[in-house]
Amino acid sequence: MNDITNKYIDKTFRAAAFNFVVYAITSISISISLVHIKNDLNFSLTQSASFSFISSVEQTLILLFTPVFASKYGKVKILKISLFILMVGVLCFSFSINYITALLSLLCMGLGTALQEALLTPIVGDLYPENVNAKMNVMHAFWPLGICGSLIFIGYLLSIGISWRWVYFSISLVTFLNFWFYPSSKKIAFNKSNFDMEAAKKIFKSSSFWFFGLTLFFVGGAEGAFSFWSATFIQINLNTSVFVAGIITAFFSLGIMIGRFSSAKLLNLISIPKMIIISAFLTLSVSFTFCFVDSIYKLSVFLFFMGIFLACLWPTVQSYAAVVLPFDSTAIMIFLSCFGVPGYSTSSFIMGMIGDRLGLFYAFIIVVPLFVLFPPILFIIALKKAGRRNYIVERKEESSTRNRR
Repeated sequence: MNDITNKYIDKTFRAAAFNFVVYAITSISISISLVHIKNDLNFSLTQSASFSFISSVEQTLILLFTPVFASKYGKVKILKISLFILMVGVLCFSFSINYITALLSLLCMGLGTALQEALLTPIVGDLYPENVNAKMNVMHAFWPLGICGSLIFIGYLLSIGISWRWVYFSISLVTFLNFWFYPSSKKIAFNKSNFDMEAAKKIFKSSSFWFFGLTLFFVGGAEGAFSFWSATFIQINLNTSVFVAGIITAFFSLGIMIGRFSSAKLLNLISIPKMIIISAFLTLSVSFTFCFVDSIYKLSVFLFFMGIFLACLWPTVQSYAAVVLPFDSTAIMIFLSCFGVPGYSTSSFIMGMIGDRLGLFYAFIIVVPLFVLFPPILFIIALKKAGRRNYIVERKEESSTRNRR
């Protein structure tokens, strides 16, 4: 591989990492701005949660067809188009006048973020096929970096009286910058995705794929519970300003960022399955301590450790499944996102409904432990299913070899 190719690979990785930051900003901005938007446009917590839920249904449908587009047009080209669509959606959202116009704008944003959710992960495997798991955790660390920075910065802007509409207008400009600086993929020899409908049928017939997917559904739900509702919980239940809420919520993203950068190093020392199972059980243990949280200081510590232990699960499960399962890796990663995205929004929607009736404190106590209980169980089942399949394949190959002899 020559120096020019390496240069464009690294440049594409940086652009994709910035894309992850932009994706994170557009995703979390609704959470930190929710109280202001809700009061301005006059809707309930359940309607607020429906933003995430309806958008996730749209994104899941788009994710199902993204492998076809990626195979035909290429990942970088689709990512650039997705950024332009996202920019339009964010800009329109800043001019929303009621719940319906806000929802339509969010659906436009959802189209853009769905394509990014689908392609930002598998593009790492194309760029660094020999070091995919470590690079995957580094790439995914830019998500909490974007979350952490935007929570604090947007929280500060809102606290000094800047309208949420100007915040979203500014985000549309940042999105355009990312679109503008994406390099051309013509100088990089990307692996061609061999995806067709027959390949999709084989994937969906794999029982281990479904268990890996369900693992991501609950992991996504755990992340969504904290990412979507923490800032609102802090403002309503702990009676703080939006700026303080942004800082406290940022501890969760800081924990995820540190956890993912650390995971990239730890994967050189311990096996991937062991890392995932240990992280899942530690996350479950910490989740039970939420009932003792009664101050912003205790909540900060709680969110930080939840972030650290939850950090490696999404990217590592996704990349590991793509290696273990004998299918096109791009399609596997995209289809697994079809579980993670609705998981993220399902927990958020359930918490919104419980929050309207019992309060967000009880929503966290009820929903979070349920969503962090299942990942280790489902992942272990997925491993056994995948292991059994590999054993059967190996035995068939041995039998075939003996017969030929």
